[in-house]
Amino acid sequence: MTLRLHSLLAVCLLFLVAPCSLALDPLEQIPVGTFEKMKEVERYQMRIAEKHYTGGAFKTSLAEYEKFLTLYEKSPGAPYAQLMWSHSMMRLKKPKTALREGFQSVIDYWPESEEAVIAAYCIADAYRTMGEVKDAQKAFRFLIKEYPDHVIAIRSRLDLLHYARLHKDEAEQLSLLNDLTFKVVRNEISKTACEEASRELAQIHFFAQRFDEGKKALATTHEGDALFDAVYGMSAKTVGHLLGKPETRTAALTLGDQLLNELRVESKRRPAIEKELLYRAADLNGTLGRPAEIWKLYTEIGERFGRDDGLLGNMAAWYKARDKRTEARGIYGEFKDQVAGLKNIAGMDLEEGKITEAIGVFRKLIEIDGDHADDHLWAIASCYEKLADWKKAIATYRQIDRFPDNHFRMAACHRQLKEPNEAIVLYNQIKVVDNAAAEATLQIGFTYEEAKEKEKAIRTFQLTCKRYPKTEQASKAHAHLQNGYNINVTLGGAEEE
Repeated sequence: MTLRLHSLLAVCLLFLVAPCSLALDPLEQIPVGTFEKMKEVERYQMRIAEKHYTGGAFKTSLAEYEKFLTLYEKSPGAPYAQLMWSHSMMRLKKPKTALREGFQSVIDYWPESEEAVIAAYCIADAYRTMGEVKDAQKAFRFLIKEYPDHVIAIRSRLDLLHYARLHKDEAEQLSLLNDLTFKVVRNEISKTACEEASRELAQIHFFAQRFDEGKKALATTHEGDALFDAVYGMSAKTVGHLLGKPETRTAALTLGDQLLNELRVESKRRPAIEKELLYRAADLNGTLGRPAEIWKLYTEIGERFGRDDGLLGNMAAWYKARDKRTEARGIYGEFKDQVAGLKNIAGMDLEEGKITEAIGVFRKLIEIDGDHADDHLWAIASCYEKLADWKKAIATYRQIDRFPDNHFRMAACHRQLKEPNEAIVLYNQIKVVDNAAAEATLQIGFTYEEAKEKEKAIRTFQLTCKRYPKTEQASKAHAHLQNGYNINVTLGGAEEE
């Protein structure tokens, strides 16, 4: 292939997928070599025609390209002029004329020219424009047969592939994808189309549980570790999709078994990540609904790599999922990170409503994790709140250096104990913190309301609106005054609470 031909063909595919515009598409541009061979008078005439074409005056460009053909029939630019005459007809929405009198003429008069190849594709595309699908398909197949290694043949395969998908013609779809995947030479122009075809072909094979065929298709695009990642990612996703329907569950299990076997093969090839691959196998068995196989794999991982906290956490979760909570607690007790193990045990106690037991665990955490004592004390105080032991909750929150959050919680506990004055004292202390003052003031209003001190409550809600007009708390106070007290004007208000 000459450099000139290659340059034209390199832009061909871009044109065929590009939207129409008044600017020249790459395929509509005259080859540089052709232009150089033309005489100056021929170039002048071609420029005139092009100017009208790009300006959207297609009737005029039609006449100018025809004039070129009449005046310079033997010019190197004649095939191009005939091609552009045909494009002008297409722009004028006259595909039949463009096909029979334009593109076909390029092929008949200049069969060896670069433009003839392009015209052959344009004929197929014209049939498509007219809705004559069978003729378009026939023309695309002719191009593939006549120019098998040409970029036009690649584009033609993609066009036929579109029809195959549309008409659910699985046999032709597979044939075309196989050609693009295995037969077409991959270069700068064809690479993307071939790679996409290989992935689509692999997907079809995986859905049909032809695992090895799917892997073979992907191997034309990926290699080594990247090949495994592509195979695993695509087939695992397919397993999940197949499991979504009862009628394809058996297919999912079949493909899942094939993937599990691949994981074993890969783990031997890549011992450095064998542990990770065994975990993937465990996850896949989980997807397939095989808990016994998951446990076998966890046992194998433990025997071969040791029972670290990551494995123990998975084992405990396995027990919890089967409501074997005593066994799960035992596993958490094995954690090398004792703090993490105890936190999980406390979490289980809270899930089961064993609040007193959880408090005991949090006290142990304080002993061994003093740097985070405030966190554990907070958890204990929350437990006391769950037990409605408000006094112990207050006493615990008081030990925590987390102002103003602990003051908010203590105030809430005092309100539960029907001790509004103590709550209001705490809220007033909070008001020294700018970003908490609005909430503290609002809560003072609700505290007065709970204490049946209506006038003080109203005055405090009004004060919230006055002092913090742009806050969420002001909006709440305003709405509460309207809905609870039928007060629509909230300006003013007491300056003392």
